[in-house]
Amino acid sequence: MTATRHLLRLAACVLAAALATTLAACGGSDASSTTTTPSVILGPQTELFQGTLPVGGSAFYSFTVQEKSDATVMLASVATSTAPGTSTNTVLGMGIGSPLGTECVEATSVLAFPALQSPLVSNLTAGIYCVRVYDVGNLKSAVNFAIRIVHS
Repeated sequence: MTATRHLLRLAACVLAAALATTLAACGGSDASSTTTTPSVILGPQTELFQGTLPVGGSAFYSFTVQEKSDATVMLASVATSTAPGTSTNTVLGMGIGSPLGTECVEATSVLAFPALQSPLVSNLTAGIYCVRVYDVGNLKSAVNFAIRIVHS
């Protein structure tokens, strides 16, 4: 057998195998098969909010809760705007509530200092909420702050 005939026979075998595979894949759908819908797994979500708080001022951040759960709020850091990166133990007010226009109407509030704990915990149902951070009267200059909100 010559080399050309051998190559033609090999090509014919490869083509036949490819055709058989293609035809087998064209088999229609099975009526007994079921469609699965992907499920959404809800779990804790962490949101970070950073801002600058002027003397006597306040700031708030809105967030959405997907299901009934506890929401925890932590004042992660407070730093003077004149020396960024240096944390202070300045006490600020923090409250959790519902947004109303350009305000956050607090339902619960606490005095908080920067710490790796959540002094503000509130049981919430699904809905839109806000966290308000405010000067309690002890700021001598503007500060940069960061809060962490964990909820479902």
